[in-house]
Amino acid sequence: MRGVKMTAEGIRLVGATRDPAPGDVRVTVVSSGICGSDLHLAAMGPSWTILGHEFSGRLDDGTPVAVLPVVHCGTCDRCQAGEDAQCRAALGAMYGVSLDGGLADEAWVHPACAVPLPAGVSPGNANLVEPLGVALHGLHRAGVVDGMRVLVLGAGPVGLCTVVAARHLGAAVDVEAHRPTRLAAAERLGANVTSGTDYDVVLDAAGTQSSLDRATELVRPGGTVGVLGTFWDPVSLGLAFQMKEVTLVPSFTYGHHHGVGEFAEATRILDGAPELVDTLVTHRFGLDDAAEAFRVAGDRAEDPIKVVILP
Repeated sequence: MRGVKMTAEGIRLVGATRDPAPGDVRVTVVSSGICGSDLHLAAMGPSWTILGHEFSGRLDDGTPVAVLPVVHCGTCDRCQAGEDAQCRAALGAMYGVSLDGGLADEAWVHPACAVPLPAGVSPGNANLVEPLGVALHGLHRAGVVDGMRVLVLGAGPVGLCTVVAARHLGAAVDVEAHRPTRLAAAERLGANVTSGTDYDVVLDAAGTQSSLDRATELVRPGGTVGVLGTFWDPVSLGLAFQMKEVTLVPSFTYGHHHGVGEFAEATRILDGAPELVDTLVTHRFGLDDAAEAFRVAGDRAEDPIKVVILP
């Protein structure tokens, strides 16, 4: 097999072998997205694992699947409590982080991580199930329900997936973003791009000090700020946060909500939102062009939203 790793010479497509764990199933990868976290991992230096946690493909029997990239242990206290998104063993069992991921021509995964796709979802587009699952989990954590007024800060892949997932839950969604192209993308997905004040929930999909400050400014007193973006640097909370008695709710990956698997639910949301693919996926590359794909994904001048590798 071939896979993408960060090496001392940069992003390279290398030959790789992996002994599957007992019971693992093989996924022939059809599509794999490059996430902002992949860029951060690459910036940390050479990796021993194949990158990529947003991927989909087919099992040996032809079943199309999206791959849930976390192998929840099922035995820790959080898993036993039904909070598998908080699995204590998660970081040591993540495809593309601590286990070989999906920026490859094939991957071996735990059978519970091979989530079948609805008939209307192509494995060529189902790499978007992962960021949709992240968005859905963040919305559930923040308590978003039908009829709420919601603001999404940031219109990258997770922010735009949050628009789709929030509308699926029945919320009215506004979006703030700095780049006109991103605002246009949000509008195509049904968001209003003129923001107001006093939102029930503000979702920070940008992960910066300024976005957290803006969320605090625009949420109503007693409202909720949900954190979907990753804070790669420390942030601080100001006096306004305390005076408004804001509830701050972080989220990470996906789990179950009222007994329903959020990753599987994300496959159904994608099935009902075919416009998401054309809106998010701005660049496609072959596996042989992985280095160029990573360059484009990290180049703000190119203004990529989602870069996808198609083996």
